[in-house]
Amino acid sequence: MPTKHSKKAGTMGSEALTYHERKALGFGTARERLGKDSLGNFYDCRLTLSPAVDPVASPSGFIFSREAIIENLLAQKKENKRRLVMWEQSQAIQLRKAAERDAVEKEASLLAFDRRNHAGASETLASQLRDAVTEEAEALMADKHTTRSVNNIKDNEARMVGLKSFWVPSQSKEAAEVVEKPDGSTRCPASGKKIKLKDLIQVNFTPVPGGEPGEYMDPVTRDPLTNASKLILIKPTGDVVFRGYLEDLYKTRRGVAPYCCWR
Repeated sequence: MPTKHSKKAGTMGSEALTYHERKALGFGTARERLGKDSLGNFYDCRLTLSPAVDPVASPSGFIFSREAIIENLLAQKKENKRRLVMWEQSQAIQLRKAAERDAVEKEASLLAFDRRNHAGASETLASQLRDAVTEEAEALMADKHTTRSVNNIKDNEARMVGLKSFWVPSQSKEAAEVVEKPDGSTRCPASGKKIKLKDLIQVNFTPVPGGEPGEYMDPVTRDPLTNASKLILIKPTGDVVFRGYLEDLYKTRRGVAPYCCWR
């Protein structure tokens, strides 16, 4: 016997689907529990997503393979140089356009002055002529045609006077391409904070004696390190120890711990 909602759905073939039917067809939010293999290990590189080779850590506690992070920082420097060249070219283009615009306005003013004083044109007509010449010159520059000389304005004078169209090309706005000046700094690919090559800290894991590759332990307590462990990297030596043990130790001695929090 058909369900109740199918009787009120309308024509055949357009019946509404229940929640379980839509879910069975793949609609809705897909939910899946991630297993252990889907999560990275604490000794994995944040760039290669594989066990770090000659591991180093950023001041924020992210670990990288030395070769991978050096290549990344060098690529950032190269990209910063490219963006700087683009910004300088953009600035040069803006200065050139400003100079051309000033030359056009000056020539238009001289032309309007000549027509007003020698041709008997009224002040209104001279002002309209000056505005028309300026708009035409800006339209030519907007079309990316270089004005080779301000004398080209005189060649377009007759055509601009007879222009009857209400639409002026120079009035159509275009989105200006804005090129921001790069700051020139390199950033950590994991945290986004500014970082330099000299800020990287050497990491020295203590392997478990007789253990498999990737098995490490605390050099003090000799307990194995796991992905659930809260670890601390000691900057002077590069050793990785349990956070709780080191914090208790420095609280007892009332000292300041020279470490960066890692996990």
